[in-house]
Amino acid sequence: MRIKVLLLDMDGTTLEPNQVTISEKNRNAIARAVEKGIHVIPCTGRVLDMYPPQLLAMESIRYCVTGHGARAVDRAEGRTIYANLISPADTARICRIFEGQGIYAEIAAQNTIFLEKAVDDRLDEMPVPAHHVWYIRDEHCQLAVESPSRYLFEHGIGLEKINIYGIPEPLQQKLYDEITATGCVKHTREGAGKDLEFASRTLDKAAAVSAILQELGVTLEECMIMGDSISDYDMICKVGLGIAMGNAPEWIRKAAKDVAPRYDEDGVAAMIEKYLL
Repeated sequence: MRIKVLLLDMDGTTLEPNQVTISEKNRNAIARAVEKGIHVIPCTGRVLDMYPPQLLAMESIRYCVTGHGARAVDRAEGRTIYANLISPADTARICRIFEGQGIYAEIAAQNTIFLEKAVDDRLDEMPVPAHHVWYIRDEHCQLAVESPSRYLFEHGIGLEKINIYGIPEPLQQKLYDEITATGCVKHTREGAGKDLEFASRTLDKAAAVSAILQELGVTLEECMIMGDSISDYDMICKVGLGIAMGNAPEWIRKAAKDVAPRYDEDGVAAMIEKYLL
């Protein structure tokens, strides 16, 4: 079996513990894989704009899967190859559930992050995740709008994913139940809690990956994937060479064909060296 495509999860796999940068060892291994003719495709829950700057600087990385499979993008042509989004009407319905309550919600759409303006105006008080600070507070790359529900609906923008952080305990179960009751979401972080993450009910990472593979003329059997979480599990089982990180849950490690060193031990570089170089 000749591997032609390397699918790489980001957080907990390729990135360093700060969840922003890539170690020199991993960067060099990725670059060498590209030089050998391997297509390296990041597959992550992040929107394209929130990809690590070091990765975006690699022009050789042309294709990306974002939002856990909500979108597949061709960076070279600025083109969306595949999209599985929540409709603008349902997006507006979901946003109305948490709007106006001072809740920090990162609304992923059109490859970037939208924030409610009243929340954006008080970022210093908001539970911005440490690995998002560079994007939200330092670079101010987000788009702040008065009413996300109205703005996204009026502009016909469908939702890729929403992350809600730091939900006050009295609201946790209520928000979870109301969002679930819309019937149009799939939770990628299960259960009520201080943080929620969800995307389209029909989310399918394999479909997003397959759309890119069709353009490349490559099969799933010719792919190697490295990942650490539930969103990577199906692909680890489906591709020719599924690799779980050493920091992945045991049930994911058991499903993989090999287990890499941990993400903070340059596991990506180790597996690239072992199987691709």
